[in-house]
Amino acid sequence: MKRIVMLLIAAFMFAGCKKEKIYCTVSFDTRGGDTLDSLMIEKDDAVSVPDPVREGYTFTGWYSSPDLSRGWINGTTVDEDMTLYASWKIQTRTLTLVTQSDLGESEPKLLDYGSVFLLDFVPYRENYEFLGWYTDESCTVPYDDEIPVTEDITVYAGWRELIHIELEVPEFIDQNAYGAPKGCEGAALLMALKMTGHVSGWDYYSFMNTMPYSPDASPYKGFAGSPWKDTDYIDAMMPEPTETWAKQFAEAKDISGCSTDDLVDCLQNGHPVIIWTSIHFMPSQLTYYEWGTYKSNNHVMTLIGYDEKRNEFKIADPAGWNDGIYWVTYQQFVNSWECYRGAVEVW
Repeated sequence: MKRIVMLLIAAFMFAGCKKEKIYCTVSFDTRGGDTLDSLMIEKDDAVSVPDPVREGYTFTGWYSSPDLSRGWINGTTVDEDMTLYASWKIQTRTLTLVTQSDLGESEPKLLDYGSVFLLDFVPYRENYEFLGWYTDESCTVPYDDEIPVTEDITVYAGWRELIHIELEVPEFIDQNAYGAPKGCEGAALLMALKMTGHVSGWDYYSFMNTMPYSPDASPYKGFAGSPWKDTDYIDAMMPEPTETWAKQFAEAKDISGCSTDDLVDCLQNGHPVIIWTSIHFMPSQLTYYEWGTYKSNNHVMTLIGYDEKRNEFKIADPAGWNDGIYWVTYQQFVNSWECYRGAVEVW
């Protein structure tokens, strides 16, 4: 019995002397990465720490000092509370430009993740207008240089082809060669009809035999006077009866009062336009008669082309000035045509 008591006393004494476990706290400063919970590690035990994740950055290791001067390796033993600091390297994203430029494509650009890039480069392409940069191939979504770049991106140059139209004139009609100093309306209309595949076998004389004449002095009812000589009348014809005349042979529409954009639309559709301008594109102004409105220096020509880059119109002039077919500046044209804006589209 005595022996048993002694053993019990020894066991209690040993238990009371058993060493208590000590734990250390390992905290994490991920510096922008995902949050990691602190670990409780028994002192002098090795610790293994997972890598944190941070969008747009690559994890490069743990450090035991805030200034990242002391590195720390997984499996290191811990003997005190400590904080581990994450180190990161920023990733890059690729910005690719698709310019379709005459100067070729530029090299892709490497950008830091989350940075913004001011794309102020303007490419060059002959006979095109640069519209800006877009993030879709269809060029419907503009590139916004205030949005941070977080993924590889392709940016497309948007272009609009500049308008250039030159309708073919199969036969130039010179009114003076036919002895018709006042016959510009007929010559301009005949050219337009031949351009659109009508009256191909007709000459000027035959065509003029179909011209409607005014029963009085009004050129709004037909040709007032004579195309062959000066008379006491105005010796001219305005758009309304010209449209009626044209419709004997083709489709035609009096579009008087239209804009220059409307004229260009006609040309883009392949339709020449008979226009009421002035001799040598001299400045013109409205004049008034008992039968209605007229314009000074009146002359009728055929509009056959437009070049947006140069901002010029191409004219077939029945009077034969500048060899009959020539370009005039937009301003020259407007100064002569704007006050009345007479026009008949033919197709």
